[in-house]
Amino acid sequence: MYVDQDLCRKCADCLPICPVGAFEIRNKKIVINYDSCVECGVCLRSGICTEGAIKQVDEIPYPRIIRAAFSDPLHHHESTEVLGRGTEEMKTNDVKDEFTEGNVGFSLELGRPGVATKLSELDKVTREVISLGGEFATYNPVLSLMENPDTGALKSEVLGERVLSAIAEFIVPRERAMDVLGELVTFINHSVDTVVTVSLIARNDENGGHSLLDDLKKLGQELGFNPYPNGKVNVGMALVR
Repeated sequence: MYVDQDLCRKCADCLPICPVGAFEIRNKKIVINYDSCVECGVCLRSGICTEGAIKQVDEIPYPRIIRAAFSDPLHHHESTEVLGRGTEEMKTNDVKDEFTEGNVGFSLELGRPGVATKLSELDKVTREVISLGGEFATYNPVLSLMENPDTGALKSEVLGERVLSAIAEFIVPRERAMDVLGELVTFINHSVDTVVTVSLIARNDENGGHSLLDDLKKLGQELGFNPYPNGKVNVGMALVR
């Protein structure tokens, strides 16, 4: 993305549109801070610039293209062919059956509009997850960023890239889920420099209940968080038997 200075009339209407505040006024010109910009494309799609001064470059080079892959909801991930952040998360589990009985799925979302995250922060989390015995989901695009899946280390050339958000998904055995969660929450609070949303995914028992929620409430009292039960149903995605 760039600002065509010949077309820009310096109205500054684009400044509040950017979800990460990448537009700046320098020397009486509207410019893009390329360190802050996550290539989400919101400024262009919004049509805020009636002069057409906001333009997309012909091709975003690697590794900067990773910013668009994790930030632009219209961008296909090459590794998963899924739009947006490259994962359908738990929404299609009725079809894919990724989260089975006896296992708990974890979803750690780093960054948000207004905050974003550098992939160096994601690197800290993926390394910690592997050290705790987590098994990364093969359908998650974060796996394609790893240089060494045995350690969770991301490729060195991507660490400086900034994205709107990235979701790390992995599975641990049910009996270890609370220990892993407790260590992760402590690690994130002390070592990660962005906002992180932590979700756990598990199948209910045949009566609709689950002991996981009770365990989460107990752990939450110790660590200072309140678990919020949630459910998602995608109409048309359920298996018909």
